Amino acid sequence: MAKRIEPVRKNVKEIMEDLVAGHREAAITGPQGAAVYLERTLDKQHSLPNAVKAIAYDLLAEARAGLQNWDGVEEALQGFLRNLPDLEEAMGHGYRKALEATTALERGVQARTELGDFPGALDLCERAIELDLGAHWQAKRDSLLWAR
Repeated sequence: MAKRIEPVRKNVKEIMEDLVAGHREAAITGPQGAAVYLERTLDKQHSLPNAVKAIAYDLLAEARAGLQNWDGVEEALQGFLRNLPDLEEAMGHGYRKALEATTALERGVQARTELGDFPGALDLCERAIELDLGAHWQAKRDSLLWAR
């Protein structure tokens, strides 16, 4: 009788590394290739851990910004924000470094500004300040205070 092959079990960080490597390879062809890879991954990988989804949505926001798909950036931003608490839980001590490497909030401000949603862009600046993502967010917020 043949021996049954056991499924490979990966932890969240290993799955995240696989996602980032796949994205890097797909992005060689440009933002369209990166977006297609990430969209397919999110659509077909139903068991993807939520922490990995947060990173996938972050990368998707960046790719869609490169395509000037501002509504798509907003959609990716919402996915990122929805899965952010799971990223914190999964990354533990590495959460701060992972969060600081993300660009979904930056792209969200860009998209909302392009779409004329200045109060929404201001809200994202305040969210970034709450997350302690750096002093440059205060300058961005200050430049949008007129939108209140």
